[in-house]
Amino acid sequence: MIRSLAAALSALVMMAGLAVSAHADTTPVSGTLTGNTTLTPTSNPAVFDSSFTGSGIDSVFGAFTTTNTGTLTFTSLTTFITGGTFMDVLAGGTLFGTFSGMGSTTATGSESTTVDIFTGGTGAFAGDTGEATVTGTGTPTGTFTSAFSGTYTGFITTPEPSSLVLILAGIGLLPSMRKRLGGRPTL
Repeated sequence: MIRSLAAALSALVMMAGLAVSAHADTTPVSGTLTGNTTLTPTSNPAVFDSSFTGSGIDSVFGAFTTTNTGTLTFTSLTTFITGGTFMDVLAGGTLFGTFSGMGSTTATGSESTTVDIFTGGTGAFAGDTGEATVTGTGTPTGTFTSAFSGTYTGFITTPEPSSLVLILAGIGLLPSMRKRLGGRPTL
């Protein structure tokens, strides 16, 4: 009986070790992005609500549309920080997450860099995470609107399904071992 219990526990430990060593797939991504930003003044003259609608071409996943909403805060007359949430719609599903970044105004518009953190997705992107750095320029098209053009590079990580299968297989051994031992306490 002790040998059976030891064998079962050894098998569980080995399966857990295999599950931990399984790696997720990481896919490099890059592409172009264009769109329009609208700023809405708030009660604080240095803070604006922002919304962006655009589209792009990803080197791996093809054409997509994107939207984001957030806040743009001027930290000086020529520099700003921004942050909020985004959603990218691709042919196989959606990616969503948060973004934060900074930029500066120029004589002809603005330059900015943001970091997008993918926190999840739907469809082919369910459970995916990752990060992309977006850099670009904004050209004013009105008092509170601008056209954005930029590029991005980053990665998307897809969870390894075999990790979950190995863990579930290990847990599945527990009832069979209990039955084999006749439902007796194991210790």
